[in-house]
Amino acid sequence: MSSVGTYNITFNDTSGLITVSVFSHISSPPKEHWIDEEILVGDDDMLAIGGGGKTTDQSPYRALLTASYPNNDLSGWVVSSKDHEYPHPHELITHVIGIKIKGMSRQQLLDSMYVSTAASGVASHPEGETGVPSDNFILVGGGFRVDWHGAGNLGIASFPITEFSWKACSKDHGISDPSNLQVFATCIKKNIAVGTVTVAITKADSNQTPHPEAVALVKPGFALVGGGAEVHWNELGNFLWKLEPSTSQAQSFSAASKDVIYPDPSIITAYALGIRIDE
Repeated sequence: MSSVGTYNITFNDTSGLITVSVFSHISSPPKEHWIDEEILVGDDDMLAIGGGGKTTDQSPYRALLTASYPNNDLSGWVVSSKDHEYPHPHELITHVIGIKIKGMSRQQLLDSMYVSTAASGVASHPEGETGVPSDNFILVGGGFRVDWHGAGNLGIASFPITEFSWKACSKDHGISDPSNLQVFATCIKKNIAVGTVTVAITKADSNQTPHPEAVALVKPGFALVGGGAEVHWNELGNFLWKLEPSTSQAQSFSAASKDVIYPDPSIITAYALGIRIDE
């Protein structure tokens, strides 16, 4: 299902050429599985460059993320979630980050973008990696989508493993469900019509806990374009339930995960990506 996002906040880089805005939507009423919920940028002049989502907390359980990725034409972001083993109807909050650059039309910006994809192949603990198509491009974000069919295969990582590539991982939990994992890397040309694009990747680690959460701040002078997370699980698994760009004054990206049914205190690393134009 597609929905136009509600505007939250706008950020700029130090050049004043980049404008990014965060839009959000709440999918309701609660249900156990949300499949490919698409949130569209609420500004016709913008492209979707990043996004995320989170499930609402209705104790004693929580639903987990199985997808967070850009749509085909960069007009929006797509998020999926599910409960696991025990019924947990939940709302799904989706976010999309829109971008426009002064001096470039929407089509010119779209022509400067590239999204690469890779598939893991079917596995109980699938993982995959993809990146920039050439040295002329730079990584500005990424995402993942688990193609699960049985009990479920849940997200545990979607993050920039280098300045040039994006990695994602998922796993089944308790009940076998080998699945295919699709990984996305969103890229932009380094040299565009109005200047040179620079990307800054920042990260932050949580403490080790059953329900870890971390917030990565965007480097000063840069505009938020996305983020991700990696869960450093130990035993049976600890799974993503939040990948969320900031909707307030501080530019940041937050991530959270939790163990489900079986205890597994873990550490989560949150990542934030920001861009700046140097004229």
